[in-house]
Order: sequence, then C-alpha cells, then structure tokens
Amino acid sequence: MLRKGIRTIVVLALGATVALPILPSAHAADAQTRGVNWRADKDALPGTVVYSSKTVGAAEQFTGCVMGFSDPACDPKSSTLLVNNYLPLCESEKTLDCIDGVTWKKSDGTLVAGKYSKIRGSEWADYAFVRNEALHVNKPTLPQVFTFAGLTHSKGSEFAVTAHISTRISAGVAADPDISLVILPVYQVAGLDPADDKECITANGADVDSVCYKIGDLAEAARFKVSLKLLARPQGWMTGRVVDPSITFTAPTDTEKRTVVTLEGTSMDVQTIDRTYSSAKPTEKAKWDTVATAFGDARAPWSAAGDATYPLPPDKTSISIFNSIVSAEKEASASTTPTFDIADSLKSLWRVDLQPKGRADGVSCDSSNFQGFVSSNAMVYKSALPNYDKTTGTLDYSISSPHYKPDGKTEFLGRYDLLVATDYARCVWDLKAGEIPAKDAVTVTIEKAGEKKVISAEMSLDDQYFKFTAQGFTFSQAKLSIKLKAKETITAPAPAPAPATPAATPAKPAAAKTITITCVKGKTTKKVTAAKPVCPAGFKKK
Repeated sequence: MLRKGIRTIVVLALGATVALPILPSAHAADAQTRGVNWRADKDALPGTVVYSSKTVGAAEQFTGCVMGFSDPACDPKSSTLLVNNYLPLCESEKTLDCIDGVTWKKSDGTLVAGKYSKIRGSEWADYAFVRNEALHVNKPTLPQVFTFAGLTHSKGSEFAVTAHISTRISAGVAADPDISLVILPVYQVAGLDPADDKECITANGADVDSVCYKIGDLAEAARFKVSLKLLARPQGWMTGRVVDPSITFTAPTDTEKRTVVTLEGTSMDVQTIDRTYSSAKPTEKAKWDTVATAFGDARAPWSAAGDATYPLPPDKTSISIFNSIVSAEKEASASTTPTFDIADSLKSLWRVDLQPKGRADGVSCDSSNFQGFVSSNAMVYKSALPNYDKTTGTLDYSISSPHYKPDGKTEFLGRYDLLVATDYARCVWDLKAGEIPAKDAVTVTIEKAGEKKVISAEMSLDDQYFKFTAQGFTFSQAKLSIKLKAKETITAPAPAPAPATPAATPAKPAAAKTITITCVKGKTTKKVTAAKPVCPAGFKKK
C-alpha cells in the first residue's frame, strides 16, 4: 500500500500542468511507473489543507502547512497561502459561503429536494486549521452525500455533492475563491483503501479503509439545481460540464450579506484517460517515451527513482499536451489509431466551475458583472473561456477529446453550450439598442485539420442571456467559432390611430308641441292641428 507522506509537496507549473512529487516506488527496486490522466470527475488538489506558496523558477511550489495557520511558514499576515476546503451546508453556516440546497428536477418538471445523508471522507488531522471569518475561511469541512427520492443509478441511490473551494491569501487579504461544484452517482466499497485503487474518489489524503467511493452510471441524464450563498457575487465567466445551463442571481437582503447563486443543468458523459506505464515492461516503457515527448522537460525521466503521475487539468497547456501526444502516436504508427484517440471511460457527471474574476481574452467590454457560461463535453480545452477574435468578430473556443468512445469504434459526438449575458453580448457583437440577432444570424464554424465547416446550431434569447448550442460534431481536435452575421431592428409598432370621431349629426329639433282647434263655416266643420293652428280663410274658430 502506497500512502503519501505527511508533508506532501505539490508543484504547479504556472499556466501549465499539475505535477505531483515523485513518490517512493511501490514496485520492484528496478521498476518505476509513470502515469498521465485527464479526470474531470476528480480534483487535482483535493482535501482540507493550507498550503504556503513560493515561486521557484517557472513554477509555483506549494508546501502543506502541518499546523495550519500556526505553522511559522504559514502566517496569513506575511505569507502567500492557498486554502483548500469544502463548502458546508447553510443549515450550519450562517456567515460564510455555503450550499443552500440541492434539487433533482424530474422530466415532468417536478422538483425533488435532495436529502442529506452523510459526509464523505476522513478528517486530515495532520493539516487541521482553524476558522477565520476575516479571511473567509471556514473550519475544515468534508463533502456531503445526498439522496433524491426516486433517483437511482447502477450501484445504488447515493450522490456525492462536492463543492471544493480554493482561497488565495496574500499579506492578510483573501481573494474571491474558486469553487468547483461536482455531483456524481457514487457507491461505497467497504474495506478498500483509496490508496490501493485509483478509481476511488478521495476527499482527503487521510482517507483510510472503508471510505472508498467509486462512481456509478446513470441510466439517463439527470437535471440538478444547486443553490449557493456566496459572499462574493461571481463576475466574469463560469465553465462547466452540464447540458442546457441556467443561472440566476438573487441580491442580498438587508440582513443577508450573501448572494444566492442558483445553478441548473443536466448531467453529461465526459471522456477520461487514465494511463500508467511500467519501466519493467518494454512495450509500456516505449509508449511512455512517446507520450513524454509532449511534456518536454516537465516530466520525470526514467533515471529518476520512484513513481510519478501527471493529473492534468482540462484547460491551459493541457490541450497542447494531449494534441501533441496524439500527433506523436500518429507519427510513430500512421496505420493504427492513436491510443489517445480512444477514451478509457465515460463518466456521468454534473460539474460547474466558478471563477469569480474569470475573463475572456480580446474583449474590452465592461467586465464588472457576470458575463457568461461555457460548457462542453470535450475532455480538454485551450482556455476555460472563449477568446474574442476582433478580426473575425467571433467568440472562439478550441477543444480536444478522443475521437472514439472506449469501444474504439463508436465516434464520440461533441456538445457545446454558450450562455452570454445580454448586455455583454450586445457589446461584443456591437448590437445597438433595439437590435437583436436575426433568427438565422448565428454561424458556428468548426475547424478540424485545417478544414472549416459550418455546423447546425440553435440560438435563443431572453432578457438576461443569449443562448447558443452546437452539437453532433466529432473530435479529436476542433475549434468552434460563434458569430452573429446579421441583425434585425426592433421597430416599436406605430401607435394605432385613434378611431376617427364621426362627424356630428345635427340634432333633430325637439318635436314642437301641437294644438288642435275646430274651425266652422256654416254647416262645415274642420279640425286643424299645428303648433300654431290657424283656421283656413272663410272659417272661424269655434
């Protein structure tokens, strides 16, 4: 059994990859292993730990603070720190960031509130730290397990709800945190030490026997809604692994200083790669030598004793490493499908990453408010955020993923959802007041191997967001470009003319009052009726 030492050192290459330290080999003295993985279902830096940070060359080095803030090297007033923790439930947290509720939304729209079941993982006593409200740091908290009445998966009915929060502290000032929120169908394997099985999802390096959770499979995608209470209202962009995302913000009340952020979306299948190579097996050793060329000097050579694994995040230079590995494999054997073009597994997950200050490159529009949300089932992407190309007027998003599902035959079809705040979209695409995109205005171009192809896409808009969806494209490398090529002007309808007033009809004079008189002439009698009756000539009024 291989267990990490108490004082683990993690090196994070700036803008590049996460490299764990070389650990003593658990194999024969003359054998070492090298590994690489892309796992959207796992955090590269899990746990409840305070790290001190310093820059060494081109890398940022993190050292665990054994006594938390009491460690002389981890004084918040004078050190640069990274605090990793998990969000508690708001039932027990009334001041700092927390999870307010988790809900499953059934296909008929019925909402089923999640029921808290238990915590997941073990406390890491060696790295305990104290609550510090001034720095927005909660006490060490473990993630939760929920159940939803009527919702099951291949291995049971438990779902791990993991809200991992990372807060940077510099000179006694805490920056707004990054939060990774993940919902996974899970089951517990009794008696299995997480260090003995890489499929265990751990909460801490202290997780021990009987706390191994593995990921189950959903028979069909599930739609979840999560509400968070956050001290800092998210700005910039969010990213995720959900279908048809929805986001709402509720401003703090007079007594509540926290913004309620409600995130909704449907889970999706994301490909993963998790490979290990042994120096004791010539074929595997040769494969790693091919893979390692993509890392340049940023990987451990076989001459370095011990084992090393490179858990790569989905963004930043990770995409170039993946693309380089696929290219290297093609060069080594042009007649066979690159092994990295075939996924190792598909994981059903629901994930949203909140980067409160996330910004898209190339845009000078006001970024003081929330700008948008981008989601894809691609394994890796060039940047978590789209890049705006001023020359083409497009929001570009470069993504990569294995071309095939784990069976090596079925193509993996991509999906891309983009939610852009209305005000921000108007600025980016220069939409004046009263202008909206025409129904056929959205163009989504996918560029693969130098060829460009316009693919079908959907667009909708409301008072808050422009929504774009593209799906059905294939990998391994793709570049999506979204552009609004036409506009329609919203013309306020002319006020309906007031109904014409009909010409006044002369009023009929009131009928005059009539009088009847009797007129006689000899023996002849006549009656005359009129307003002013007069007897005819020769007649006299009787």
